[in-house]
Amino acid sequence: MSTSEHEGPIVRLAARFHDNGHLLALVVLTVVIGGVSALVGLPRIEDPRITTRNALIVTTLPGAPALRVETLVTDKIEDRLRELADRLRNVSGTEIVRRFGAPEEELTVTLDPRESAALGLSAADLAQRIAAADARTAAGMLRAPQRDLLVEVAGELDSAARIARVPVARDRQGGLVRLGDIATVARNWREPPATIALADARRSVLVATRPTQDVRLDAWTRAARAVVDEFRRDIGGGVGVDVVFEQNQYTERRLAGLGRNLLLGALVVMCVVLVAMGWRSALVVGTALPLSAAATVFSLGVLGESIHQMSVFGLIVAVGLLIDNAIVMTDELRERLRAGAAPRAAVAGAVAHLGVPLFASTFTTVLGFMPILLLPGNIGDFVRPIALSVILALSVSFVLSMTVIPALAARIGPGGGGRSLWRHGFSSARLGGAYRRGLAWIVGHPRAAIAASLVLPLAGFLAAATLPSQFFPPADRDQFEIQVWLPTDTAVAATARTVVAIDAVIRGHAGVLGTTWVAGASSPPVYYNQLEDQDGSPAYARGVVRVEDAALAQVLIPALQQELDGRLRDARIVVKSFGQGPPVSAPVGFRIYGHDPAILRVLGESVRRVMHEIPAITHTRASMVGGEPRLWLAADEAEAGLAGFSLRDVTGQLQSALEGLPGGSVIEDTEELPVRVRFGDAERSNPDRIAGLSLATGSGWVPAAALGALELRPGIASITRRNGLRVNTVEAWTRQGALPIEIGRAVSARLAATGFELPAGYRMEPAGDSEEQQRALRQLATWLPVLITLMLATVVLSFRSFALAALIGLVAVLSLGHGLLSLWLGGFALGFNPIIGSAGLVGVAINGTIVVLAAIRADPLARVGRRDAVAAATLRSSRHIIATTLTTVAGFVPLIAFSSGDFWPPLAVIIAGGVGLSIILSLVLTPAVYVLLGRHRAAQPAPAPAVVPLSPA
Repeated sequence: MSTSEHEGPIVRLAARFHDNGHLLALVVLTVVIGGVSALVGLPRIEDPRITTRNALIVTTLPGAPALRVETLVTDKIEDRLRELADRLRNVSGTEIVRRFGAPEEELTVTLDPRESAALGLSAADLAQRIAAADARTAAGMLRAPQRDLLVEVAGELDSAARIARVPVARDRQGGLVRLGDIATVARNWREPPATIALADARRSVLVATRPTQDVRLDAWTRAARAVVDEFRRDIGGGVGVDVVFEQNQYTERRLAGLGRNLLLGALVVMCVVLVAMGWRSALVVGTALPLSAAATVFSLGVLGESIHQMSVFGLIVAVGLLIDNAIVMTDELRERLRAGAAPRAAVAGAVAHLGVPLFASTFTTVLGFMPILLLPGNIGDFVRPIALSVILALSVSFVLSMTVIPALAARIGPGGGGRSLWRHGFSSARLGGAYRRGLAWIVGHPRAAIAASLVLPLAGFLAAATLPSQFFPPADRDQFEIQVWLPTDTAVAATARTVVAIDAVIRGHAGVLGTTWVAGASSPPVYYNQLEDQDGSPAYARGVVRVEDAALAQVLIPALQQELDGRLRDARIVVKSFGQGPPVSAPVGFRIYGHDPAILRVLGESVRRVMHEIPAITHTRASMVGGEPRLWLAADEAEAGLAGFSLRDVTGQLQSALEGLPGGSVIEDTEELPVRVRFGDAERSNPDRIAGLSLATGSGWVPAAALGALELRPGIASITRRNGLRVNTVEAWTRQGALPIEIGRAVSARLAATGFELPAGYRMEPAGDSEEQQRALRQLATWLPVLITLMLATVVLSFRSFALAALIGLVAVLSLGHGLLSLWLGGFALGFNPIIGSAGLVGVAINGTIVVLAAIRADPLARVGRRDAVAAATLRSSRHIIATTLTTVAGFVPLIAFSSGDFWPPLAVIIAGGVGLSIILSLVLTPAVYVLLGRHRAAQPAPAPAVVPLSPA
């Protein structure tokens, strides 16, 4: 058989699939194998990786007193830890390996203050002499006629004994004074340590490692586990090696749960199709599900994406959508076959008839999800995979519905015999008659029908005003974190002792399986949006608690918050769930910009006082605070000048004496140890000894106290800047279950009520969840108008009518009201999840109206507004609308009914509710409005039908 020359390439391709069974089978097999192969090979992670786009710069002047490490770590253990880190780096696919709590080894040159002062040498002078004694660099080349030889000077620094032999001066008798004569050179651990790590209340070193994004986490985890097991066997019994956190178990659990929801959704959808269309049509339509899913997964692999909760959820969203085209195509083909058309002619006719309309339907739905796909920044990293999966699935579904599906439907045939549920799907003469009478009433009383169809959307918009706001709900997880802030002058060892006390309280509760802590810096992140912004903070600690299950975590968080606040009143302790979405340092916050640190500090304290009047706020913190005790040397500049040095010289000598200066390094095998020159612990830890420190003048020395007295005075702990401006960031943490955005509004209202005003030249902006949601909404709004315009342009070009495009726009707006009503009935907050669900809902819900308008425009009598013809056209399109709407809603049922936590159900509810209730807009509002518009169309020439029944869901 030859294809007509008038048939387009899509029609000819579909006919070729029908004619060549081998081609059809091979294409199906290729799609399935490609999808399975991609599913096996694609990287798997729990959550999408959020790119770090902000850098935090912390400028510090070391000043903590000397402290002894609580538990000394032997050279053997330290070497073994480096070995473990090196082994993990060698695991294929490893991106980062970091150690937390490991002591830093160095060669310490501890000066005798009297001896060095007698020689007129400062710590800086001695550090320069040590560095100058290192002859490690090449001294040039011997250039001979036959060969070139490298020339070096013997005497590189290679041991503590070599450093002790460095000559530093001559005594009064002309003898040589070596460094070992006036200082002790020894290999030590640097004190105080930068960080102290604890695991299950034991001093530990944490080795954290993370794979790259392009590897399968389960395979990489097995390889890393094997390395750890081998390392444990090698070191024997003296050192314990435990795995305290493994991401893969959470990834497998999350993906398994979403996978079950995906399969359940597909099963429910297929049951709906079977009831609506019978087994033959269900078999054809059901083929579209695995084929579309396989092709979508393969496409994700081609684009370099990973399998995680967002991409899987995108497939769940698409389950009810991707068979809509298949339903319409199968139903159209079945009607043509029943009308007596030959199978090949039925394929060509159905594809030619539905090609443009189904493309328009798919395109408008894709446009609905494009704002989500185009979101930039952290929020885009997080939610973009949802839109990408949906768009890929819809695109693949359209291609399959134009090629493979009609060929399969023609080969299976429409089935014969009398009507039955098994063969042809559900039908009821009684319900059909009642529906016809209902349509007759709608077109006979259009104004009343329009008023009735507006009740639920308007109720939804009114209900939305009462919905609380929430950016993202907390994570449903068997872990939670604890952050601890102590007074800024707290030493890291004291912070670690506080952590031990907190850990004892935590471990006193039943169901606690393990704890890990790092004092002095952020702990290794175990959740995708944990920030690492506290490096070099001795007064800070962060811990992660693992319990038996997520339900126990939700019980323990408020209980521990109350108990710890009561027991440790000197510490600011925040116990909280992990949060979803982009990372924020605190859920509630405000930034105050200005030029005067003192005024910024006062304004920040005013905001904090108001915050503490809100019962749901547990703790607050400002980035600029005063009152930090500091020792000030009230040096007399004139006296210092007479002594032979400036105040800057005084500062430099005190800094080098107390904190030390680098004096080169020593290489032992492959390890490079820094050399640090400083005074001993006795001089560094006692104010009286600091006052008596000898400051070298070049011709002698003077004690520091001779330049002025040491005074204990308060000072500014830090000055923070943002975008080049001084800023005081005031942050607050809330009780479990509180809504941060609502609390932020309450703080703003309370500030206004108390008459809080900013001086001229100062301004304040929100931070935390409120800022992130506002930024995300601005980014969403940037693209939304353009995409809505493209959507309406598609409709205008299809119907050649601005009035009908306006009707479809009205339906889009009213469908949002339906979605908001569903959200209100479900008892959920209005967060960003429902907002992005609304963006997708707009593109999906209007397709039902497009179906009805297409059917009306295809009938000459209905097109001019004849009421019985409009009712008949609406009746003919109802089967498509009801079937595809039910499949869309059915795809979300498992996610709503069986998903734990509050993250996915709000998004599923607003889409499913909005699409489900949009059937009222399609079958009631649309024909009623068209009847009212009909008399204005009677005199217009009838164009060729541009659109026919589409997928509404």
